[in-house]
Amino acid sequence: MKKLLLVLVIVAAVVALSVVNRQQGETAVETVQVFDVIEQPIESTVLATGKLTYGDERRVRSEVNARVLLVDVEEGERVSKGQVLVTLNREDFETEVNNQKTNVNLRRIDIERAKLQIESLAIQKDRQLKLFEQKAAQATTLEDLQNQIDLANVNLKMQQQLLEQSEYNLQQAQNRLAKTVIKSPVDGLVSALDIKEGEMAIAGGADVPLLTLVDPSQIYSEVDVDEADIGNVEIGQPVRVFAVAYLDTPLQGKVTNIATSARQVPGKNSLVFPVEVEIAAQNEVVLRPGMSTRAEILNRTESSYPLVPIEAIQDGGVGAEDTYQVFVVADGVAKLVEVTLGPQDDRFQAVLTGLSEGDQVITGPYRILRTLQDGDSVAVEASDDDSSSD
Repeated sequence: MKKLLLVLVIVAAVVALSVVNRQQGETAVETVQVFDVIEQPIESTVLATGKLTYGDERRVRSEVNARVLLVDVEEGERVSKGQVLVTLNREDFETEVNNQKTNVNLRRIDIERAKLQIESLAIQKDRQLKLFEQKAAQATTLEDLQNQIDLANVNLKMQQQLLEQSEYNLQQAQNRLAKTVIKSPVDGLVSALDIKEGEMAIAGGADVPLLTLVDPSQIYSEVDVDEADIGNVEIGQPVRVFAVAYLDTPLQGKVTNIATSARQVPGKNSLVFPVEVEIAAQNEVVLRPGMSTRAEILNRTESSYPLVPIEAIQDGGVGAEDTYQVFVVADGVAKLVEVTLGPQDDRFQAVLTGLSEGDQVITGPYRILRTLQDGDSVAVEASDDDSSSD
């Protein structure tokens, strides 16, 4: 009886141990998330911030000093080339033109007088010459008349020069008068109106223009690219632009100009290069100059690579810092595979060697991935999302 009881105890212990082992084996199988390796070109981005501007901006300034008599346009109004924008007070300039016209007329009268004097002296000389031939006049009289004729010719040339100067002054006065009517140099849109009726328009180098005209058919984003990234930016590169007012709407553009020299931006320690991005025509959102923007300058590789999420990449650990590895699921087992890395973007890492399209790479959860060992049993987490469709 004691032997039978002992046998039953041993059998029970064996069965219990088998159950415990089976339960331990089941808990050792970890459920992991995987990504099916895809093969395609990789798209890296250079991030930059800036603001929107219209194309072909023209700052219209006055070329004469005068008080504004009439502002003929409003901000936001579309104008045509040659359309009157601003009219200045013309009184002083009209007076100047009239004075110069008077000077021109006086010079012409002086020229006529000089010509008549020369003709009169020539007649007197001819008469005295005949008398001299008849020995009825002295030679000194002829010499005196010739001297007077020479002086009259010099006076005529001087009057002609004075006439030319007066005509030039008249032309300049007429030009200044014409500049009191300021017309649009191009077809465009009045984006800013900085002058009011009654204010003084200052010629030349005034900091503030009368108004600003822009070409509304084209809009640009002027962004500042960090000097560390400017080597990855080229003319013609595609760009995704996001206006602050429409962060969910990417606007397509391309790089059209890169500044040749860097500049310092307040609040930043590094230098930046201004980059001009031309935004393609679109009807989705209303863009206004001055809006803040975020730009993603795209650098797409020509070659295709096997791609995996960046979080799947692990370094080789202590003593193998220059090596990288990933876990691949094969027949329910996590297999550690050494890989060679290529370019990357904000989400994906290109793999040059070690993986092929379709391989299932473990991406998480991180708590499991950080302790996972080569050869561990794993189960793939069921998901309705198709990872390879991204």
